[in-house]
Amino acid sequence: MSGAVLLERERLTSGTTWHTAGLLWQLRPSDVEVELLAHTRRVVSRELEEETGLHTGWIQNGGLFIASNRQRLDEYKRLMSLGKAYGVESHVLSPAETKTLYPLMNVDDLYGTLYVPHDGTMDPAGTCSTLARAASARGAQVIENCPVTGIRVWTDDFGVRRVAGVETQHGSIQTPCVVNCAGVWASAVGRMAGVKVPLVAMHHAYVVTERIEGIQNMPNVRDHDASVYLRLQGDALSVGGYEANPIFWEEAVKSRTGAAGGLCLKTSTVKGCTVRSDDLRRA
Repeated sequence: MSGAVLLERERLTSGTTWHTAGLLWQLRPSDVEVELLAHTRRVVSRELEEETGLHTGWIQNGGLFIASNRQRLDEYKRLMSLGKAYGVESHVLSPAETKTLYPLMNVDDLYGTLYVPHDGTMDPAGTCSTLARAASARGAQVIENCPVTGIRVWTDDFGVRRVAGVETQHGSIQTPCVVNCAGVWASAVGRMAGVKVPLVAMHHAYVVTERIEGIQNMPNVRDHDASVYLRLQGDALSVGGYEANPIFWEEAVKSRTGAAGGLCLKTSTVKGCTVRSDDLRRA
């Protein structure tokens, strides 16, 4: 990793990282994603702490996909078969078995669930800080308060555009390779190199409940049909939903060179974000 440089526009985790859900679901329809997630789980749950002595905040409380129709349950059965091929333990549960595992859940309208006991939750800020510590120990440089202002490109003899360097407020870095990890600002960074990144930022609301007796150590829950997740958060739940008519946040993808503040969320009012009955019917 010697020679790698991470440029952070402000402070690590000061943007969108600190309030991400931090959920890790190991089973996806793609075998490539399953392998990548299995690797991520090993790194986050064990290897980073062994290497750095820092804790990523990993909690192995399991994950539960719920099926409210037959087609979704069939899909989860296919995911379980894929997981077996890659060594990911999972179980398709009946509604009664689901109720035993998660007594607080309303299972009256469920066809079944897919339970992955080794799924879990990580602390996004803790994970990011631990990754930075590990990278620095291997020779990488992490430079904070150093926003990128431009990317220099050139065209080779074959007409291929290539990176020549990166411009910042504090100087230039000569490099043939740039990895765009700017999140909601990825489109703005891509435009610096003449590349269109198909990414649009939008509002996302989540609700944190008060303390719920008996919720401790319960698995995280994902309902793909209702587009909602329930994340264990100590003695409470964080409930997040994906809006059918999202509000695009144009300001979040605009370049803010020289701005003093980070990504600011006005949480006192959330206009246009609704909590639907689908989000709450599991209680």
